[in-house]
Amino acid sequence: MTSSIDDVLLSDNFFQIAKKIYKGDPYWISENEDKVRQQFLLTNSYFDKNLAKVFVHDDDARLVGFYNPELEIEGEKAAYFGFWETQNDLPINQLLFQQVEDWAKACGATRIYGPINFSTYQNNRLKTDCFDSPSFIDEPYNPAYYPDLLAQLGYEKKYGYLTGINQNVSNLIKQIGIGFNMLKKQSEKKFTIEKLTGDVWLNNLDELYPLVDAIFSKNFAYTAISREAFQAQCGEGFAKKLCPKTSVIIYDEDKKIAGFFIAYPDYGSLVNQQGVENLTELASSDINYTEHYPQLKQPRLLLAKTCGIAPKYRSAGLFPLMSMQLSVWAEGHYEQTAGAMVREDNASMSFYTSLIKAGNKDFVLRSYALFTKSLTNDAIDLSGVDYD
Repeated sequence: MTSSIDDVLLSDNFFQIAKKIYKGDPYWISENEDKVRQQFLLTNSYFDKNLAKVFVHDDDARLVGFYNPELEIEGEKAAYFGFWETQNDLPINQLLFQQVEDWAKACGATRIYGPINFSTYQNNRLKTDCFDSPSFIDEPYNPAYYPDLLAQLGYEKKYGYLTGINQNVSNLIKQIGIGFNMLKKQSEKKFTIEKLTGDVWLNNLDELYPLVDAIFSKNFAYTAISREAFQAQCGEGFAKKLCPKTSVIIYDEDKKIAGFFIAYPDYGSLVNQQGVENLTELASSDINYTEHYPQLKQPRLLLAKTCGIAPKYRSAGLFPLMSMQLSVWAEGHYEQTAGAMVREDNASMSFYTSLIKAGNKDFVLRSYALFTKSLTNDAIDLSGVDYD
């Protein structure tokens, strides 16, 4: 199966749509147009096996369909929709979604999920509350009407996700102190805990590439990527953003990576439209810890972003150990911490809920969702709908 260049060519309107929708919104982090265009070039290894098609309606709405012929989710051939931006206009979205759904069915899909941009390695999900809150880099950010539009289009929530922001690091450390010391002592004979710097991450990419695949391969909607794509997504640009003072890496007795927890400062205030207006224009891809951490204003928020544990150590208690360790290391550098975009039914949520049950009143939650729709249902009747 091949794709013609017309399928993925991005018009100028593609980017103007988002700018129009978020005009005047201080918290929107604008797209990196050059980076997005590069992703859609047929030189991207994604297109060696997979398909994408772009749908644009004037300067009012856009939508992209993605299809991997090898991808099955829960026994069904699946497609994704992504890069969705739109005015609050149901008829226009009925047209666009009907087009992408028809395209996905023609490719062979029987179900569609989204929003997912290419794969779950990239931006995915919708924000479903706290619409007046600033976003952090890679956090879903969208108008409040998006979830309602999807519901009217026949989509339902597949999974919910949460970001739990703890607003007082000092109180958190006091709460976890005894438990952390016990866990750390129990682990000392089998594991070594160290700080994960950008250099450490880059120096271990060859070991991390298969490890990351093994760790996340069972995750919902996971799609494996090439070593080249992993380098692009998780290489130098990725490493320079992480916080070297709080990110965690754990080695086993054989000096192999047993687990890691990547943490970032919330750089959102430096790259959203308000930050760009108040400072100098700065793209999220240009962010690096050394230069930009000192520019953050208090309260500084540390995002516990990505935790990975080698499959053979999943019952070794490494998630709470690393969560507590990065929280302890955060003191003096950050006033707040957050577990970022954890699926509601993920076992790791029990760590955060246990803190709340034990009396921690400092948590504030933000919610997100991934949506789905069967493509075997009857099509939406578009007769009589005027799109002019």
